Amino acid sequence: MSIFSYQDYKKYVNEWVDLQPRSGHGQLRKMAENLRVSAVIISQVFRGNRELSLEQAVGVSNFLGLGESERNYFLLLVNIARAGTTELKAIYSKQLDDLRRQSLALKNRIKHQKMNNEDRVTFYSHWYYSAVRLGVSIKGLNSTTAIADYLKLDRKLVASVLEFLVNNGLVVEKDGMFDLGPQVTHVGHDSPFVSRHHANWRTQALQRLDSPLDTNLFYTGPMALSVKASQEIRAMLIRLVEKSTDKASNSKSETLRCLNIDWFGIER
Repeated sequence: MSIFSYQDYKKYVNEWVDLQPRSGHGQLRKMAENLRVSAVIISQVFRGNRELSLEQAVGVSNFLGLGESERNYFLLLVNIARAGTTELKAIYSKQLDDLRRQSLALKNRIKHQKMNNEDRVTFYSHWYYSAVRLGVSIKGLNSTTAIADYLKLDRKLVASVLEFLVNNGLVVEKDGMFDLGPQVTHVGHDSPFVSRHHANWRTQALQRLDSPLDTNLFYTGPMALSVKASQEIRAMLIRLVEKSTDKASNSKSETLRCLNIDWFGIER
C-alpha cells in the first residue's frame, strides 16, 4: 500500500494496521507506547474524531517506517485534517498534489546504469543494505515492518534503506510491497569497497558468537602445514565458495545466511 494514493491519514493507518500479523491486533497499543501517550488517545484518533498533533504525527510516521517523502506526505494529510479554514486546507492540498506528482516522477525514474561511487560508498557502509536487499526476496518479508522486525532494525532506518535501494534499481516497489530489482551488486577483490564489505559481515559474525545456535557454525583452527598443503586447502575453499554460491542461487529464498571464510598466513 502506497501512502501517496490516500487522502485521509486515518484510513491509511487503519488499513496499514489491518495488514499486519494477526490483523494488526495490539498495533495501536504499541504505537501509543512508542509515542509515550495513552492508548485511549490513539484509539480516539484512529477510531474517533480526535486528530493527531504534528508532534504525534512525526512519531506515528516513524512507527510506520515511512521514508522522508512519505513522512512529508503524511504530515500534510494531518495538516489538512487539522486546518480550520477552507483556504488553509486548499494551500495544504496543493502541496499534497505537488508531492504526489514528485513521488510518481521519482518512481518512474529507474536507474539502469551501475551504481556510481557515491552510491557504492553508501551501499557498502553498513551490512543492512545488502541484508535488506536480500531479505525482500523471502516470502513475508516484502514490507518495511516485516523486514525491520526480522532484522531487529528501526523501521525508520529500514524505510530509508529501502528508498535508497529502490532509487538504485536494487529493489522494486509496488503498492508498498518490495521485491528484488533488476540491478545486481558485486565487489571484486580489487575493489576499494571490499575491505568494508568483509568487515561489515565479520562484525555481525563476532556479535553472534555469544549466542550460538545449532544452525550456526564457527571454526577457528590455527595450524602448521606444508606450503603445498596450504595451497591445496585454498583451492578447496575456492571450490566450496563456488558450489555454495551456485547452490544458493538455485534454491528458494527462505532464510538469510552469511558465509565468511578466512584463510591467511600468520607470518608478517
